[in-house]
Amino acid sequence: MARLTGGQAVVESLLAQGVDTVFGVISIHTLHIFDALYHQQGRIRVIGGRHEHAVASMADGYARVTGRPGVLLTSTGPGAADSVGGMGEAYHSSTPLLQITTNVEKEFVNSRRGVTHEPKDQLEMFRSVTGWCALVDSVESIGDHIEEAFQRFHTRHPRPIELEVPTDLLEQQAEVEVMPPRSALSPSADPAQVERAVQKLRSAKRPVIWAANGVMMSGATPELVRLAEALDCPVVTGDGGKGAFPEDHPLSLGTALGRRIWGDNPVQEFVGTCDLCLVVGSSLPYRTTVGVGLRMPQELVHIDIDPEMFGRNYPTSVGLAGDAKAVLGQLLQALGGQRVQRSSVWQREMEELKKRTSQGLKEQYPNQLRVWEGIRSVLPRDAVMVVDPTVPAQTLVRCFPMYEPNSWVTPHGWVGIGFAFPASLGAKVGSPQRTVVCITGDGGFQYNMQELGTAVQYGIAPVVLIFNDNAWGVLNKRQQDLFQGRVMATELTNPDFVRLAEAYGVEAVSVSDLDGLLRELERAVKSDRIQLIEVRTPKGFAHFR
Repeated sequence: MARLTGGQAVVESLLAQGVDTVFGVISIHTLHIFDALYHQQGRIRVIGGRHEHAVASMADGYARVTGRPGVLLTSTGPGAADSVGGMGEAYHSSTPLLQITTNVEKEFVNSRRGVTHEPKDQLEMFRSVTGWCALVDSVESIGDHIEEAFQRFHTRHPRPIELEVPTDLLEQQAEVEVMPPRSALSPSADPAQVERAVQKLRSAKRPVIWAANGVMMSGATPELVRLAEALDCPVVTGDGGKGAFPEDHPLSLGTALGRRIWGDNPVQEFVGTCDLCLVVGSSLPYRTTVGVGLRMPQELVHIDIDPEMFGRNYPTSVGLAGDAKAVLGQLLQALGGQRVQRSSVWQREMEELKKRTSQGLKEQYPNQLRVWEGIRSVLPRDAVMVVDPTVPAQTLVRCFPMYEPNSWVTPHGWVGIGFAFPASLGAKVGSPQRTVVCITGDGGFQYNMQELGTAVQYGIAPVVLIFNDNAWGVLNKRQQDLFQGRVMATELTNPDFVRLAEAYGVEAVSVSDLDGLLRELERAVKSDRIQLIEVRTPKGFAHFR
């Protein structure tokens, strides 16, 4: 054991768990943590942001592209509260985030005596957006709590965790045992259930695999590809799952998102005609399944590390509780190298479905498809797309093929717009050699545009595309459709985005046609500095040419 301050115990415990990057906003309450970080600059990188909502999204983007937990530092009361939106997104999108924040001095916690930044009940504030939260009550137990957090990340359904340390503990000293990572095998499923699942997979005549973000967080794409090939089984991706299976693979049918904002999708209808669906790493969220009328096969084999995911929106025939990578490995082993041969009729049906899907996109989104095909053509195969739920994103998810895991980052759970720009910074920090492209709108960008300063200060270099229609475009269109053209509070007066970016020292241009966009994007991809491209769409994205 070593004699450490509380601040040093936090940093040493993070290092012991393999953390190489933290995102945060410094505060008077966290000075002792940042002083400890100062002395470890060669071992851990600190990205200091401008707002807690932004740094939470940065940590989220980092986690999604690396598959490792993102770590953020905030401070007592309002600082911690400003992160709640980002933590809620991580909770609903199953991203492993660890937030270490402070509370008031130990003797004043929940005392309601009016000390500086005193929250009424900070733990209760975080309870609804975390898988676990705890108040650390001694310097000696800091290491235990951080080690427990990482153990939960490895063995449970990914959820954000919040740990809070009373401010006065950070400067106190004690003998602290810095806990190394526990050796933990990835949880496997019950062998009897695995055998049941294999029997059903072998006997199915019309099976389909539904893959989502749990595949990527466990690094299970190689196993998923091998299983799909062994079963000769088509694969669709659900909400948040784009990239879990390469979309140029012969067995890929693309995303199953359809109806609502995503248009008619034959793939979604096809799923309901199958006789078995193997769901891998998805909670089958209501809003994109039951909520849009999706029919699932009667036989549903569900893999998830959290058995509470089973049967939430559809009955589960066989539940395989375990890590996606481990369980897919079990299924492959149980198949014993055997390959299932599907009929030629089934093969022709798959080819026909792909043609109908492609034709449907051309008919529904002729111009948008042309734009996305052009952008795809100038980006590397492994480019990371970080996307706000803005007007262009409604078609992007279906019109833009992705080929690599951990390359599609979008809020698919809670937070909505304002996520993409800071998340793209975190993604670029986590994967600096890859091209990272942020897709955002004029309104959404302004949620966190102050983080341009963070990008410049730390040399973080995504390519930022701002699609500017001078409106909350999604809502403006909905108002017009619902209320006979009456609009209110959805039109925006915007800054000059190019001059704004240049004030931060960011290279920026504005374009008004596709040729100009592709030319500037091709240039931006080659740069080692952040690039901002304003894409003017005054008549809406559907009319951008």
